[in-house]
Order: sequence, then C-alpha cells, then structure tokens
Amino acid sequence: MTKDEILHAHQNYLRWLTFLEKMSEDEGNTPYREGKWTPNEIVMHLAEWDKFTLQERLPLMKEGEKHQAYPNFEDFNAKAAALAHEQTFKETLAHAKKQREAIMAELQKIDEVEWDKYFYIGDHSSTIRNYFTDFIEHDLHHQKQITPEYNN
Repeated sequence: MTKDEILHAHQNYLRWLTFLEKMSEDEGNTPYREGKWTPNEIVMHLAEWDKFTLQERLPLMKEGEKHQAYPNFEDFNAKAAALAHEQTFKETLAHAKKQREAIMAELQKIDEVEWDKYFYIGDHSSTIRNYFTDFIEHDLHHQKQITPEYNN
C-alpha cells in the first residue's frame, strides 16, 4: 500500500467509528455473537493498540532501530477489554478517534522514502509500510465482526 492508501484506510476507519455512533449503548455492550467480545471491547482493543503504536512504536520507526517484542497479546487484549467496562461505548468511540487521528497526524509528517526502511520488533524486521498494512488488515477483521454489512 502507498502512504496515501494507508492514510485513506485510516480515514475509512474514522468514518466507521462515526457509523458506530448510531448504535445504542445496549448494542455497543452486547457481544456481536455469543461468547465473543462486545463492540465496546473491540473498539477499545483497537484504540489501545493505536495508543501503544503511537507511544511505543512510531517514535522509533527509523532505519535500524530496535523495538522490544510485542507485549503478551492475551494480557494486553484482556486489559483493553476491561477498560471498555469502565466507560460508555460513546466514550470509547471518542477515545478511538483521538488515538487514530494522532497516528494519522504522525504518519503525515513522515516522508514516504522513510516508509520502506527496516527497523526491528524483537527478532523480526518491518517497515512503516508493512506495519501499517498489517494494521489496516487487523482493523478490517474487527470491522467485519461488528458490522459485516458495512462497506467502506
């Protein structure tokens, strides 16, 4: 994906969050399927990974930089889901928008020639382009869980 395509996908994510504002608090706090997360938990999960990326990853996405490996996914995701229980669905949506807008602002500042330079996360190499292409795929996976009918 190009830088513009990635930024466009982030814009689509923000539009999706706005679309979710139509859901009631009850809908936002009801699992999308029995035994699964609620939309509130899913959106908080996405927002907390955005926050982690903004604070822990983006500042070091420079050629040759070494990042610590990812935190334990299950623990991180459980904490994010628990945070969703501490606020309303509407508050979670606002938090998610704020995090993604901040990521977009930072990405816009980075010249596209920097997007293909390798850095390391644990033992794995990545680039800004690869990292955010995967990021978008993760977004789409969760968007389809909550709103399979939604079409960007």
